[in-house]
Amino acid sequence: MTGDDLRKHVLAWLVENHNLRPAHAWRIEVARRLVCDDMQAAWDELAKHGATDGRHILSFVIDAAEDAHRECVRLASGEESGRIAEVADALDTLREAIAHAPSPFLDGAYPIEIDGRPVAFSWRKTGAKVLQLDNATQSICLDELLEIAHGNIIDIAAHQPGGMLARSRERPQLTAFVRYLAGHFEKRYDGTLTASVARIAATTYGDPITEEQTERILGTQPQ
Repeated sequence: MTGDDLRKHVLAWLVENHNLRPAHAWRIEVARRLVCDDMQAAWDELAKHGATDGRHILSFVIDAAEDAHRECVRLASGEESGRIAEVADALDTLREAIAHAPSPFLDGAYPIEIDGRPVAFSWRKTGAKVLQLDNATQSICLDELLEIAHGNIIDIAAHQPGGMLARSRERPQLTAFVRYLAGHFEKRYDGTLTASVARIAATTYGDPITEEQTERILGTQPQ
């Protein structure tokens, strides 16, 4: 497999996917940039490290670009924790309100439909148990759902998945893209391939970045 072969795979992808939905049309522009002459050195290096399909590389680039965009619109990690904690507090407040509401106003069960199927809704567990004794209708108990949600949200607040990437003031999205793409290459080809990452990043974003700058980005640990 050569670098030229990998480029031809992307050219074939462009022919097959020239009518993508508007929301995904940017992927076509990315693919076009990846097959330009300036990318030849990157394709050659990728081929030497075992790449067998240029469409895999394109997929990594698209995934890294989408992840970088999401990363850069995230809130700061401290604010994220605060927002999640607010959800936990709201769940507590609602559960207490249901528990202290005077009986028998929230003790019954009420027939509803979900996707055309009869289901019974109850505020409290007592209502759900009474209904289950009377018939075999599936029931949904808000108190039980809130209990499940509370147990999950506390864990999420304490252990947020995915560390916030260290952001560059000048080029935060490019910085995030470099990290994500290097991560894909590390897993697939047992190497970050910094020269190829730098060339792909510069080509994809139209923003010059050197191999040395790429190495410095990858040497900065996530927060």
